[in-house]
Amino acid sequence: MKKNIMFFLLLFLTLFGCCKLTDPDKNSKTWTFMWYLDGDEGSMQQDFINAFYNIIATGVGSTDEVNIIMQFDRYPHMDDFGGWEITHRFYYTPGMEPTPANAITDWGDGQGGREVNMADPETLQSFITWSVAHYPADHYALMLADHGYGWQGLLMDMTSDGAFMTVRDMVDALGSSGVHLDLLALDACTMQMIEVLHEMRNLSIDIVVGSENLGTTWAFAEILQAITDDPNITAANLGKEICDFYYDIHPADTTITLSTVQFDKVPAVTEAVADFAETVLDSVPFTIAQTKAQIIVDAIEDAVLYKVNGSNYAQAGGIAIYWPASFQGYMPEMFFYSYIDEVIDFPEDTSWRDFLFVYYNVMQYPGIMPPEIYHVKDTLAYFDSTSVDLYDFCKGIVDFQTP
Repeated sequence: MKKNIMFFLLLFLTLFGCCKLTDPDKNSKTWTFMWYLDGDEGSMQQDFINAFYNIIATGVGSTDEVNIIMQFDRYPHMDDFGGWEITHRFYYTPGMEPTPANAITDWGDGQGGREVNMADPETLQSFITWSVAHYPADHYALMLADHGYGWQGLLMDMTSDGAFMTVRDMVDALGSSGVHLDLLALDACTMQMIEVLHEMRNLSIDIVVGSENLGTTWAFAEILQAITDDPNITAANLGKEICDFYYDIHPADTTITLSTVQFDKVPAVTEAVADFAETVLDSVPFTIAQTKAQIIVDAIEDAVLYKVNGSNYAQAGGIAIYWPASFQGYMPEMFFYSYIDEVIDFPEDTSWRDFLFVYYNVMQYPGIMPPEIYHVKDTLAYFDSTSVDLYDFCKGIVDFQTP
């Protein structure tokens, strides 16, 4: 009997031992921080180049406890750091300049830097799995940095015919990697939306950091310093630090927003929004709508661990929702042709699209939408003209006093 057990144990190790995702020659560290820099566009490249000068001056880099891994795609016509125009990967060490001479020469296929489409989900998935295989750790953080467009997507590659990554593409890449992310940082405009968070619902993530509004430069050097100074930092506390650093380096910016969300609390927010929308569409008294809105308020307060806001958005609660302004009484074309279940799940999963349709067409559906909702909506500050803060809207419903 013992011989049989030993045989099957050896067989198991033989068959499955070679399938380990990590490189057995690498010692596991506490954190691996993966930085996916899509600088294949002029303004973003300049932002990242400036960040590198700051990082170099700070002297931060990988340590005995922390791996800092970067994939940086560049755009033509900038001479900094050798003026290279392709994509390179770096195991970043203190004081390192991101030059071809310092880049990783073998991506696992015998070749190093090359031109890639950073908006291709296979490119992102390949970077994640390669990073984890060669630089294993107890915890993983991933930062995606480029332009962002909320539920429509993020990451544009201008030397790949303007390719663009949809939110579903991003979800496919993260899911296909098979990697649990302790922290996902979306350094791109307007990505901290309930639509985006809902689309990611089946991914293995603990913490998500992102902005509800149009964003600006993140404190890259300070973020890397925080994780290398304290490799035992939790993902939640790192998320809070990222928010504070962002606020500290933009003290005069009245429009900034950044929040840290506990990802497993998001489904309760989604369910509460669905309950609210479906209840309102049943033509209920406003007092019942207020009760349902309070459930959303409570769920957001539970999900948003931390947030920072400029004075223009002092009431923002950390999660935005699509609600574009109508133009001269007409619904936006994007609502008709893009805010659909073929693009993103949230509109249909929660009846939010039906809610907006009735809201926009009050003359065709009289008596369904309580008029108080229109009053509250008119008081809200917009993010980039297409979205509002979900918490601010629901709190306005709860606190509304009939004249």
